[in-house]
Amino acid sequence: MSGEFPRAADRVRPGAAAGYDRGIMPTLPSSLRVLVIEDDAASRQAISEALRESLHTVFEAADGPAGLAIALKEPLDAVVLDLKLPRMDGIHLLRKLREAKDVPVIVVSARRTTDDRVEALELGADDYLTKPFAIRELLARLRAVVRRSAPDTATEVTIGDVVVKFDAMAVSRAGARIPLTATEFAILAHLARRRGEVVPRDVLEAAIRQEGSAHVSNVVDVIILRLRRKLGRDLIKTRRGQGFLIEGQDGRG
Repeated sequence: MSGEFPRAADRVRPGAAAGYDRGIMPTLPSSLRVLVIEDDAASRQAISEALRESLHTVFEAADGPAGLAIALKEPLDAVVLDLKLPRMDGIHLLRKLREAKDVPVIVVSARRTTDDRVEALELGADDYLTKPFAIRELLARLRAVVRRSAPDTATEVTIGDVVVKFDAMAVSRAGARIPLTATEFAILAHLARRRGEVVPRDVLEAAIRQEGSAHVSNVVDVIILRLRRKLGRDLIKTRRGQGFLIEGQDGRG
């Protein structure tokens, strides 16, 4: 639903109450069950209030063990997880949760280093949002991770004259097969499955580290450059300070 939420916090920042959000809230699928694990009471209230005003069911926890217990017991559509939690930190909780469930998780944290973001993403977080953030941005990201968690049965996608076959890990352009390395295909597959969305650099770094690539500060830029040379300079767009995307959705197999 869209409209004004005069009681929901506009920005969540660690250790502080927030102002009012008078922007347009993004639409989320109806009747989501969301767990908010956040030790800061003001932040937890702001997030939970915005979700409830959007008519979603919200569970709340102020520490790690309580959050993990709810996450393992309740059928959830998504989890909003702070990292700095009492009694069990968010990284340990995420590791335990991933051993039992594949529920989408958005990490919200004041930790801003690349290592913190990559560690959370490699452990199975679906997104990472640094504080302070706007509530409407969190809702937009929730919408995206819930949508992505739906089963994707597509075995291939067609983008202009480029065809990506996921099962075969094969790519062709204008009918001619284009050889790609494992890391090049990992980056392309992430962008192709999420075409129309800006994919943050950290997500792509995590994807190629899973393929065994050594951690190099500009490795994503190097791979994107190689993909553009092989598949066309206009296929992958750069959004400065945000990430990369493949625009549009031409076709799915």
